Parts: sequence; structure tokens; C-alpha cells
Amino acid sequence: MDIWLGNEGDLRISPQGDILFGESVAQKINIKLRWFESEWRWDREEGLPYLSHLFVKSPDTDFFEALVREKIFEVEEVTEVKEVDIVYDSRSRTGIIRYVALTDRETIKGEVKLLCPNTE
Repeated sequence: MDIWLGNEGDLRISPQGDILFGESVAQKINIKLRWFESEWRWDREEGLPYLSHLFVKSPDTDFFEALVREKIFEVEEVTEVKEVDIVYDSRSRTGIIRYVALTDRETIKGEVKLLCPNTE
């Protein structure tokens, strides 16, 4: 069982004020896709290289799409990654990743919105 998180990554709380628990493949995928490379001090190679490969002047979105597919496929329950679409807006330095992944039990359609952290 995992602690359930809302769309923004915050804990999901019941109306009674309790932390909610459950199993969610979609949540596992979203956590992997929100993780910036070098963000975790115990494993600097974990995460996706957003700062060096997506949040740049002319990103190679095909290359980055392949990285995202690999990251989604790392989730044990995922049997196939059907679609990955990456939209990057250089003006606002935001990205959107839309995906469709299959498991033995369900089709998961998700979207992860990313904002480039201030790199100054």
C-alpha cells in the first residue's frame, strides 16, 4: 500500500482528516515523471534530465520521449507504453507530458505538468 497523493503531489486527506492509502499504478508513474535528475541526494542518476534535455532552447523531444517511455516502463505493473506526447513551451519554460500505459488490469491515461525551476 502507498500513501495516495493528489494531482499536485500533496497528501490526499479524507473528509474525516485521515491520510488515504491505496494501490495506484498511475501514481507510481506520475512520481517517476515528476522526479528531476539529481534531485535525490542518495542517487543523483535517478530521475529525468529535464534541465539538460527538455528545458533548453531547442529540445530534442523525440529523444526525450524515448527517455520518458523507459521511465514509465520501469514501473513493474506496466506491460506496454502506448503513447507519449511531450509539449514544451520555451516562453513559460513549462512542459506537459501526456501518456497512455497498459497493465494487465487497466489502461492508464495521464498528464504531468512541469515547470522549470529557477536556475539562476
